[in-house]
Amino acid sequence: MGRQTTRYAKPAIWLHWITAVLMLFMLFIGQGYMKVPRGASLAGWAPSTHASFGILILLLGLARQLWRLGNPPPALPQTMPRWQVVVSHATHWAFYALMVAIPVTGLLAIVPYGAERLNVEHVTFFKLFPVAFMPNLRDWAGNVHWLLFRVAKFLVIVHVLAALKHQFWDKDGLLTRMRPM
Repeated sequence: MGRQTTRYAKPAIWLHWITAVLMLFMLFIGQGYMKVPRGASLAGWAPSTHASFGILILLLGLARQLWRLGNPPPALPQTMPRWQVVVSHATHWAFYALMVAIPVTGLLAIVPYGAERLNVEHVTFFKLFPVAFMPNLRDWAGNVHWLLFRVAKFLVIVHVLAALKHQFWDKDGLLTRMRPM
């Protein structure tokens, strides 16, 4: 068995905060970047930015999961009630699933979304390659993408509130596990 630590390793911390910033941007600002009226062009910078950040979240989410497989997180405080431990684990695994499922459903939704707009082939991943290469699976992918977006937004709010509760109410030092410095 490895030694127990009270902090995450630096790669896990940086992957967390980079992903967190990208997800916060996408959930609270970037989601509007795909709102292009029917018949309008998707050739602008906003749809490509949305797609690029989404794919980046997918790649970072996969990297986080691979890192986690070989690097277990530090133990939670012994004083934490069992129900909070269970909710914490469920929330973190839900985030790992959402970091994959939201970008994948977004990729699946771009072709049907682009069918009623012009220049879907101009939506690219940082101008390296087009992202409209998935099959047209109709509106279900967009509906699932929107539902997962709403779930992620709710979980982010709960996650932040729980972290603040631990920091300022419980004063159990839980936040120091993920502090960058």
